[in-house]
Amino acid sequence: MRYAFLALSFVFLWVSLAWADGEVPSFAPYSIDVPEEGYAQVMFDQGYNLYQVGRKEEAIQFFIEAVTTKPDFVKAWIWLARTYQEEDMYDEAIWAWEKVVQLDPENQQARYFLRKVRNWKQYGKEAWENYEQGIVALERGEPYDAIEYFKKAIKANTTFDKAYYWLGIANLRTGDYHNAVWALEKYVALRPDDAAGQYWLREARSRLPKTK
Repeated sequence: MRYAFLALSFVFLWVSLAWADGEVPSFAPYSIDVPEEGYAQVMFDQGYNLYQVGRKEEAIQFFIEAVTTKPDFVKAWIWLARTYQEEDMYDEAIWAWEKVVQLDPENQQARYFLRKVRNWKQYGKEAWENYEQGIVALERGEPYDAIEYFKKAIKANTTFDKAYYWLGIANLRTGDYHNAVWALEKYVALRPDDAAGQYWLREARSRLPKTK
């Protein structure tokens, strides 16, 4: 055990010198007689410490080393996924969150973040975050706030079909039928086969003031 910790101390000395020289350390060529689980934990701890001081790019390298050494290391996968997500590395974050869900299918938080990053990639981060806030506001019974969020989502992504749909619904709830028609027409143009969109567009049009 003492040998293991001594060996690991040399690893950290070498890694620190490598980072100081601006080099990215390569772990593969070095073979040290340390139990894999203990080594993976130490790599994770080092990555976590780097993350805490804002050195996320470096932290990622240690998290990768941890999960490479111990592929079922759920906690390391979570922090790898989280760091990728915070660095807006969508493909990498999706890959890592998928690994978390595969290893821990009951982890609802991981499933939530996996869906979130997939939507960031599909619709854009700013658009999706405003859209989510709009849905929350609508669920709270605050359609006027929801309208502002959906407008921001559409400004960030002018082809964001769901945002047009819910903007139309929110306008219906406030009695703004002209804008409801406008939003739902935009939605139907993007999703012409959607029955719900067609229904609410007819409903909004039917509530427009009758012209003489």
